[in-house]
Amino acid sequence: MIDFGVEVQELLTAWGNWVLAEGNGLGYSSPMASLMRGHVVEKSKIRSAMFLTDDEALKVERLVTILCECKPLEGKILKLKYIDRMSTNGIAEYYLTPLKYGKDSVNKVSSHTAVQHIARAEGFIAGLIVGQTRLSH
Repeated sequence: MIDFGVEVQELLTAWGNWVLAEGNGLGYSSPMASLMRGHVVEKSKIRSAMFLTDDEALKVERLVTILCECKPLEGKILKLKYIDRMSTNGIAEYYLTPLKYGKDSVNKVSSHTAVQHIARAEGFIAGLIVGQTRLSH
């Protein structure tokens, strides 16, 4: 089992880096993110992340799959954040706003809403980790 004593965000960042690594075989791609990349300016600093082995990353991948099955919206937003590296503003504007109001609406979803979805997704993953840790002892 992975040492899950690290913060969930650090673990998910490392998982996102693993997914993005060439030749991982997962084949994950986001057509929406490809379209939006030219429109979203990332202000976040590049952080060095912890290293995950393939086995550890696959364990995280299974947790994310459970999230996507149970909470599809949070799963998609988690992938936008950690794989596509979209900012919370980008997620709110280019994903949540069209989803909620339609693409031509003058209404906008706030970045705070995106932050709430990300926090729920990270909390779900953390809960799964705690559950698995307790089961393995």
